[in-house]
Amino acid sequence: MKYKSHYHWLEENLPIFFEKLSIDFKYKCPGIISAHGDKCSSYKNLWNLAGIPFEHGVAIYLLGYLSPWSDTVRKTKEKWVKPDAWVIEKYSELVHLLPEPADNEL
Repeated sequence: MKYKSHYHWLEENLPIFFEKLSIDFKYKCPGIISAHGDKCSSYKNLWNLAGIPFEHGVAIYLLGYLSPWSDTVRKTKEKWVKPDAWVIEKYSELVHLLPEPADNEL
């Protein structure tokens, strides 16, 4: 399916991804897309080089704002974990839960 932007893909598919992780999207995540969906543009090329579709990268990035994943990215007990690298690390673990990426490049 073609989407106008990653926001449209997220609005349709992020609830599906989160549901597979037993996250109640409507209860736990109101506003997560509009609050944090714009912070990923600088990671697009890096994720592309790693073979990660941008919308998949953003979906995983947003997961990093929710517990228990939020304990493993950014400021952790041990060190700073870069969100862009964290997405790359988590991708192989989560890709099977993600809906198909957009047909067009977002």
